[in-house]
Amino acid sequence: MIKKLTLTVLGILSVAAVALSGTGPQGVFYTPHNLSSSQPDVLLRTLYSASNEDEVCVFCHTPHGGSLDGPLWNRDVSGISGTNVYTHYSSDTLSSQVGASNREVSERSLLCLSCHDGSISMGDIINTSGVTPNNTIKYVQPGFGGNPGPKIGGVYGDVSQTTDLSDDHPISFSYSDVLTDKPGTLQTVTHVEDTQNMVLYGASEMLECSTCHDPHVNYLTFFGGDADYDPFLAIPNTNSDMCLSCHIK
Repeated sequence: MIKKLTLTVLGILSVAAVALSGTGPQGVFYTPHNLSSSQPDVLLRTLYSASNEDEVCVFCHTPHGGSLDGPLWNRDVSGISGTNVYTHYSSDTLSSQVGASNREVSERSLLCLSCHDGSISMGDIINTSGVTPNNTIKYVQPGFGGNPGPKIGGVYGDVSQTTDLSDDHPISFSYSDVLTDKPGTLQTVTHVEDTQNMVLYGASEMLECSTCHDPHVNYLTFFGGDADYDPFLAIPNTNSDMCLSCHIK
């Protein structure tokens, strides 16, 4: 009976995890988010991966004693929560309900930005598996040719922390408040979540990084992934389908 109950609970958790992580091909092992020494891509393993840690999930998750900021979260964002002032996208036509351009980023999006703005080393985790990960590169680095790549808000050659999100889609705002303030411009919350399998968070239906991005999705075709989900999209943006999941025009 206990075994059946355990299997049932695990089944429910698995379904919930898939529901929260979008519908794309799941396979974090084959993505750049595998920061372990087991990273199958030779270049990624050389540039970004730890040389002494083969566990994949430990860089974000821990089964016990983690942070409550995310699911079994193994990173501490308390040091940057409420202290980093980010500059968000702003325009004359943007709804006032989005909030001030220097509003705080919610803890849910800080889960992503703690790495992607250079706030916290990729190997800086709460609980280790027995060794402290020794990353070849300690922080997410800019891309090439002027493209900031995974360094959100960064510029080529800049290895410092950045809080400039002014050229990125707004995050950490209430979708439902904007929907009320700008009727006829956005799809309903039901359309966004039920039809497109994207996620808005909390009672205010907050739009965060993970509304549009799924960190576990495999988009690398040479590892059996689907390129339509690049870069870590919750759903493909073919014919602007992702954009039109929220925007009517």
